[in-house]
Amino acid sequence: MPSGGSAPRRRRSRRPRRGGGGLRLGAIVRAIGVIVVLAAIAGGVVVWQTRTTAAQDRRDAAERFTTAWARSDWAAMWRALTPAARTAHPEAGFAAANRSALRAAGVDAVRIGRLGRPRGGGLPVAVAMRTREFGTLRGTVLLPVSGSGAGAGVDWDPSLRLPGLRRGEAVHRRSGPQPQRAPVLAADGTALDATALGASIAGQAGAHPTGLQRRYNDRLGGHPSGSLMFGKRTIARTQAVRGRSVHTTIRPRLMQQAAAALGGKLGGVAVIQPRDGAVLALAGLAVSAPQPPGSTFKIITASAALAHRLATPSSRYPVRTFATLSGVKLRNASGEACGGSLTEAFTASCNSVFAPLGAKVGARRLVAMARSFGFEEQPNVPAAKPSTIGSVADLRDDLAVGAAAIGQDRDLATPLEMASVGATIALGGRRARPRITTLDPVVRHRAVSTQVADQVRSMMLNVVRSGTGTAAAIPGVQIAGKTGTAELRPNSRNPKDADAWFVAFAPAMQPKVAVAVLVVGAGFGGTAAAPIAKKVLAAALAGA
Repeated sequence: MPSGGSAPRRRRSRRPRRGGGGLRLGAIVRAIGVIVVLAAIAGGVVVWQTRTTAAQDRRDAAERFTTAWARSDWAAMWRALTPAARTAHPEAGFAAANRSALRAAGVDAVRIGRLGRPRGGGLPVAVAMRTREFGTLRGTVLLPVSGSGAGAGVDWDPSLRLPGLRRGEAVHRRSGPQPQRAPVLAADGTALDATALGASIAGQAGAHPTGLQRRYNDRLGGHPSGSLMFGKRTIARTQAVRGRSVHTTIRPRLMQQAAAALGGKLGGVAVIQPRDGAVLALAGLAVSAPQPPGSTFKIITASAALAHRLATPSSRYPVRTFATLSGVKLRNASGEACGGSLTEAFTASCNSVFAPLGAKVGARRLVAMARSFGFEEQPNVPAAKPSTIGSVADLRDDLAVGAAAIGQDRDLATPLEMASVGATIALGGRRARPRITTLDPVVRHRAVSTQVADQVRSMMLNVVRSGTGTAAAIPGVQIAGKTGTAELRPNSRNPKDADAWFVAFAPAMQPKVAVAVLVVGAGFGGTAAAPIAKKVLAAALAGA
């Protein structure tokens, strides 16, 4: 090789790389494998999500079913069934089947627990059903569920109506002979329905009982022995319970005397024992036909004025024939002039004093006092209607309040209520709620203070001694009373357009009885009602 020359380069031959195509193929295979795995995972997720959604749909349907079950909402329960169950059990038949099972078992309350975890193709739920005779039926009901989406629901069948019921079993009851019915008794132990008057209070037994027979139907009738059957299985038993009598506070002879004193007049008489509210006698419209109480309501108005220190028994008022309230004249009965002290105005039953005094008391305090004396209260006596004064909003101005204060406007009362008003003053301001059976508890509350009650008692004594109620006086007996003449037609001079009232209690200082008398369309209370009250008081004090 010549010096200074460069050596020639060797040309490298290019050989194909072994395995190049195989590498690319392997990558593709591996990618496909990953895709398959991911697809499998995704498919599994979809299946899992589908199953989870279906399970939730079924649980939601079961929740709707149990919520409706607790309310005995058959329509909502039926809507929570699967389409197949709804087809097999149409809504009307579904509701009827549930009602008949509850009726046969005597169920009166249903309590449904929370759904448990799925097991055995269903959702367990604790059920407790209280029955009238067989105690409480308890058990876990397994609600079969199926479907998804709109098709999810409870696969109901009749065995799900009561806990412990099996497929194909009917629910029925076997009863023994009916015990003999016990009587309603008067205070002297005789049968209350021995007289027509007593029978009107005792009522009648039968399929549709009335009066006290209705109120104490279960006690009087007792119940036979019984067995609750699921098919041929005896689930529960109950022993026979004999009928138990009901003792009333009614004194039959006194009631006859009250009816006789009332005679053939349209009206009512009620007699109460002040210390415990025991109703001793009722006659005529004693409880069922509230009428304006007229001036007997002044017992309440005077109590309110004295309690709120708006007056004293010696407070003075002008002598006049009328009072003007809201531009309207309220006249005294027969247009007489009266006034003087509060005691004198009460004794003479002076509207021209008590109407403005009532307006001064105001609607809120007058209504509250009336309610404290028992107005707006539902008496616990058969056929009795409440006595009412209306709401504060009803007494919109001085005229309305003043009219209510003298027993007019919206005031409506029964002899039973007004006898209770008198009895409250008799008991020193404490009111014993009227009761007609010894099963009723004695419930007392203070309506007014003892001081106020004593002041009103003194005014009521003056009414009988020298006021409008002298016709009720009984020699040797102190009687506290209040007359009432309730106008049925304003400013009418016809006695038939006014109801006559009288409320009294005796002996005034140690009261044993309180009485109220109403004679409809009879005019002045002192003339028409006070003599009747005198006869009833005399009979009551003599032990009738």
